[in-house]
Amino acid sequence: MTLTQLQYVVAIAETKSMNKAAAALFVSQPALSGAIKDLEEELQTELFIRTNKGIVITMYWPPKVLGLQA
Repeated sequence: MTLTQLQYVVAIAETKSMNKAAAALFVSQPALSGAIKDLEEELQTELFIRTNKGIVITMYWPPKVLGLQA
């Protein structure tokens, strides 16, 4: 996990949109999606619920990110 990936998570959670987060971070949407996919695979958990109305952060990720879960 990198600081950049955590910044990406925060931006997506705040904007509730991959496209808006990518624009705010000055990165391409595919690069942002790939970084989040890599992080989800590393943590072995889904960080966001993706719907046609936007993206919602799951309630399960903070303990994983903080290393509080096995």
